[in-house]
Amino acid sequence: MIRALAASALIATACLAALSASAQATKQVEGLTVVPGPGPTVQSTYPADGSSVPAGVVILKIVFDQPMTPDAWAYGPSPDGDFPHCLADPRLLADQRTYALLCTVPQQNHTYAVEINDAPRFASAAGRSAKTYTLKFSTTDDVTRGLDDALTQAGLAATDDPIMTWRDPGKGVSQTPPPP
Repeated sequence: MIRALAASALIATACLAALSASAQATKQVEGLTVVPGPGPTVQSTYPADGSSVPAGVVILKIVFDQPMTPDAWAYGPSPDGDFPHCLADPRLLADQRTYALLCTVPQQNHTYAVEINDAPRFASAAGRSAKTYTLKFSTTDDVTRGLDDALTQAGLAATDDPIMTWRDPGKGVSQTPPPP
């Protein structure tokens, strides 16, 4: 019994030491995986939260503060506005922090909202779950009709097309980073 308690105390001490270490890498401690650091947070979006954009075609751009996993994501409706019509899967861009999601927001002068990570699945490359974030925006009288204009408005290049194609090197990751 005393050995078991001593072993448990030793493991707990090792885990605490690993968590308090400044290294950002995942550590193995007595068969446990310890992932230090905070979970990812949304750094910026397009449209920006609270902004107005033309109705029609829009590419939601969600930028996290750390590298993300391409196939771990979740988004859904929010009580703060209507949910846009979107493709099922967002695409992680080459910078590994930016997701692009093709949507339409058909009504002019209307409020839309998206709950990002509504069922915690957006995860960093280190396996940490992202914090929930609500993106709320409205539409103007103007209308964006095409994908090229929507890419430009979101500050993306043509290679960052949010529709995954056979040219993708895998798991929906684009080949070029978005422009700064």
